[in-house]
Amino acid sequence: MNCIIKLHGTSGSGKTTVARELMKGANLVRTILNEASRKPEAYEVRWIYKQPLFILGPYTATCGGLDSLSDVNDHIRLLEKYGHMGHVFYEGLLGSEYYGRIGKVSEQFGDRHIFAFLDTPIEVCLARVQARRLAKGNTKPLNPANTVGRVAKIERLKYRLENEFHRPTQRISYICPTSEILNIYREYDQADVVIRNDKELGS
Repeated sequence: MNCIIKLHGTSGSGKTTVARELMKGANLVRTILNEASRKPEAYEVRWIYKQPLFILGPYTATCGGLDSLSDVNDHIRLLEKYGHMGHVFYEGLLGSEYYGRIGKVSEQFGDRHIFAFLDTPIEVCLARVQARRLAKGNTKPLNPANTVGRVAKIERLKYRLENEFHRPTQRISYICPTSEILNIYREYDQADVVIRNDKELGS
């Protein structure tokens, strides 16, 4: 049984870092190129699990993922394509704030699609954003309004997911997010073993 995780968080919460860590610690990483553009559209990652993990979007820039693809039709195409091939991980800043068309498309996967939310403190997020700006040579004072405002929007989305759309959500600790996410995939792999054994016993 495969699992699809969409990771939410404001700027500096660590979404892209988690994606890179999922690739960094894997046994194998294969870059999948888009047939038309010949640019990366996903990465096939092999851990110890039975099913591959597909990380959606290119990670060739500092901030990667679905934010690198401006057309939501591309987001939907990737989710529908890889959502039936194995485990899936995807993230993006803009997609962290709304349900939209991709939320509707994700309904086909039922409870196997999990909306995960990083619990990174806003102070940590702001410090990371400021560090990025300084690394690019931007010494202007940071206006925290945008980053703080996104947190409120993301929390509103979480509330709607739980109370309006009745979709599964999960808090992810910013201390060890990659381990928590891998544990979710592991649980679905183990559930698949249980289901297969039950079928064998019943046959």
